[in-house]
Amino acid sequence: MAEIALSLVMRLVQEISARLLLDISVLAEREASLLRSVPGNIRYIKDELETIGAFLGVVEDLQEGYPKYQMVKPWAAQVKDLVYDIEDCLEEHTIARTRNPSWSLRILNNNALCHFAAKLSHVRCRIVDVSERNRRYDLVAPYESKSSYMTITVVLDHVRSRFLKDTTQNDNSGDPKKEVGSLASASPEETRKGAPKVAAISGMCGSGKTSLAREIYNEKYHHFAYHAWIDLSQDVNVIKVFRDMIVQLFCVSSSQTGYIGEEEELAHHIQNKLRDKLFLIVFCGLWSLRAWNRIKRALPDISISGSLIIVTTEILHVAEDCTESADQVYCIPLLPEWKSLELLKDSVLKSENGEMSPEDKEDFQDLDLDSLKVHEPPFNTIAKVLMKCGGLKLAIKTISELLASEPPHKWGELCQDLPSLLYNDPRLNTIKRVMIRSYKGVPPYLKPCFLYLSIFPEGSDINVANVLRRWVAEGLVREMTGMSAEAVAVRYLTELFDRNLIKATKLTRNRSCKTCWIHPMMRDILVMIAQEEKFSITVGEKITSILPAKKFRHLTLDGRSGRKLVKSVDISGIRSLTVFNEPSESIASLICSSQMKTLRVLDFSNARFQITQRDIQHIGELCHLRYLNLYESSICELPSSIGMLPFLQLLNVRKTHITSLPSEITRLERLQILSASRKIEKSCHCRNKHCSYNSEGITVPKGIENLENLEGLEVVDVKGSSHSTIKDLGKLTQLKYLGLTGLTKKYSEEVSGTLQKLSPSLIYLYLGACRKNGTLCCVPTDKASVQFPHLRTIKLDGHIGTMPEWISQSLTLSVVKLYRTNMQQNHIKLMERMQSLITLALLEGSYVSEKLVFYAGTFTGLKRLELVGLPNLQVVKFKEKSAHQIREITIKSCKLSLFGRNNLKRLWDVHIDSGVKLED
Repeated sequence: MAEIALSLVMRLVQEISARLLLDISVLAEREASLLRSVPGNIRYIKDELETIGAFLGVVEDLQEGYPKYQMVKPWAAQVKDLVYDIEDCLEEHTIARTRNPSWSLRILNNNALCHFAAKLSHVRCRIVDVSERNRRYDLVAPYESKSSYMTITVVLDHVRSRFLKDTTQNDNSGDPKKEVGSLASASPEETRKGAPKVAAISGMCGSGKTSLAREIYNEKYHHFAYHAWIDLSQDVNVIKVFRDMIVQLFCVSSSQTGYIGEEEELAHHIQNKLRDKLFLIVFCGLWSLRAWNRIKRALPDISISGSLIIVTTEILHVAEDCTESADQVYCIPLLPEWKSLELLKDSVLKSENGEMSPEDKEDFQDLDLDSLKVHEPPFNTIAKVLMKCGGLKLAIKTISELLASEPPHKWGELCQDLPSLLYNDPRLNTIKRVMIRSYKGVPPYLKPCFLYLSIFPEGSDINVANVLRRWVAEGLVREMTGMSAEAVAVRYLTELFDRNLIKATKLTRNRSCKTCWIHPMMRDILVMIAQEEKFSITVGEKITSILPAKKFRHLTLDGRSGRKLVKSVDISGIRSLTVFNEPSESIASLICSSQMKTLRVLDFSNARFQITQRDIQHIGELCHLRYLNLYESSICELPSSIGMLPFLQLLNVRKTHITSLPSEITRLERLQILSASRKIEKSCHCRNKHCSYNSEGITVPKGIENLENLEGLEVVDVKGSSHSTIKDLGKLTQLKYLGLTGLTKKYSEEVSGTLQKLSPSLIYLYLGACRKNGTLCCVPTDKASVQFPHLRTIKLDGHIGTMPEWISQSLTLSVVKLYRTNMQQNHIKLMERMQSLITLALLEGSYVSEKLVFYAGTFTGLKRLELVGLPNLQVVKFKEKSAHQIREITIKSCKLSLFGRNNLKRLWDVHIDSGVKLED
């Protein structure tokens, strides 16, 4: 019996083995078939992605008057969803190739392979279906988009300097009305001839450009024999413009203009008639240089002196290119808060629809900025109204009409509902119309970047560096010929400034833009448009009823909502998650959600609650992640799964409790920015923003040289790292930003060698000595041994002994910031001939002499001086003709006498505390 049983068992084993081998063979053949289909599908959808992008550019150019506009909108939304899915498929293919599992593991993961191949096939079918739907309904013809990506290659540096100037200086531009009007010197006796003058008025939509031009025109036109006011549209019909000019200038009926001819004949007719004449023409609402170049063909080169052409436009470079010089461009600033309040009070009290009692009117008239902070209802909402209006004249006047039409006890409710009213209440149609027109004037390639700004809270200063990096991570900007994606992002941002859509609010010490601001009402418009286009959504306490059917790409969490997130909005396909206030669900559960797998951006940098270790333990499952910002979170280590993020470009773990980075970090070959530091709870006795040591560096693992694409690395703790690791930093030849701390004599040779290797690429350098017995002797001092040809900012923290010669000889260094360096007057003299130096900061014991003198003819480019925490310093003196460009001085935590302030003719911003005595 035992032999029979054994024989049966052996036969059964043989049969099972045969079946298993057969199953494996079938699975292998099935996998091979699937693998053969993948490359063809990948090539197909890559090619289709480029074509789809071109079609979307065409769709964005369509106006609401297009016959099939309402049919095109849902079709375009389907195409956009398809683009997202295509990009996800391509990335999954890249991830699969990167991980390259063995044959046996692929057999075990056969279901996943089948799923991926099926997804590819499904995407291919959707491409065919979407294309067929366009063909079936004849929605969009394949003509060339009018908005070219190449327009951003126009040099906008002059634009950047102008908007930064407007940000940092008080409004001292005089009276634009008087200055523009003075250009029009009409006189019947005038016989001198010359080219007509062109003045341009620029500013944000609703800032009063048209009103100013209309006031000038109404005051001046009767002095001119020929005058015309021409309103322009975004899609200019030049023939209609010319015919309108003929009707107004020459008092011809519109029916007669048709006999003159087409565009070229009309232009010559107007030019010939205006030659040697005295005229005033206003072109209101110019949107492009292309339109101006066509219009100006009708304007004569020679006219009687005093002839004037006024152009109003929101776009700064258009304004400048219309005029002979930037001096003839008049920018309309936003009103300061006190002027906004005066205009609001005046508009409400003069309204014909007033609902205020005599007592309320009297109280309202007495309002000032100080009383707004403590005033009781109903006028305590006025401060919120002013913030919402943001200094925009049209907004103030429109909101004034709204307030005047309701009794004061309802103002609080009105203020709370303003975002919804702006989009739906006919009484606010005027301001809504001009803002939507500004949005529609944005080129297609720029609209997603502009919409993206609606993610950030109302009234907040938006960190420019974070926005640029997020644009790149999201794929909203792409590389162009000769330009990296980062460079293109900077151009896009500059173009938004140029269009007066955003304003710079803070500058870095080297005068670049640090933070920007978007008008609250424009943001409200963007929020509504973003929701309509399923671009982004904010979920929080005030948002309780979101349609589950809607699928958004960018999600912002700003507090707990009345419903679970997954029941409020479809989070599948989410590209970015930005967290401000704690949501209803835990962060850990959201990250673990299978619907979050397409996430590219995860930003906790502005979270107003603690992000813990538990929240990020499954971070490695977000395989598409490109941007991870954990700034000031409570995490103490990064999980080893961080190495499973092949697309990660930015990792920010500054001011956390992390002391060292895991070895898996060296697998992140695409990483460009690695910013890390350890938070110190009680770091400094002074506890102010000028203190350098409120965080310490962290140690980096062996193999850091594998991160060949790294452009930013800070702050590395040298004393906790091995000698070989410090040497390996010198192999990161793409580094532009480097921060090292914990420097001692022990590592001086390695650090010095690393700095010499990296010097050709660095533009920012921070070096901090160890707190105990630390020194900066590792810094090369001889100009012959090292040069930093592109360095713009250097921060030195610790005793240095001798000021490096290459610093004083630098042609690019614009910011020098020193801590604990024990400098004296002779060291400062080495920097006094630096033409590029804009900011000099002597902080926390960096200067130990009793006297600091700025001599005549020195520091000729210096614009900002900071003196903080210098107990030995007793006298600061500016000689005549010294530092004549200086505009801002900060002196804090010092007891000293300041001499020669009157010699600083351009000084307008002074921040000093009670320990400073001003002397003549």
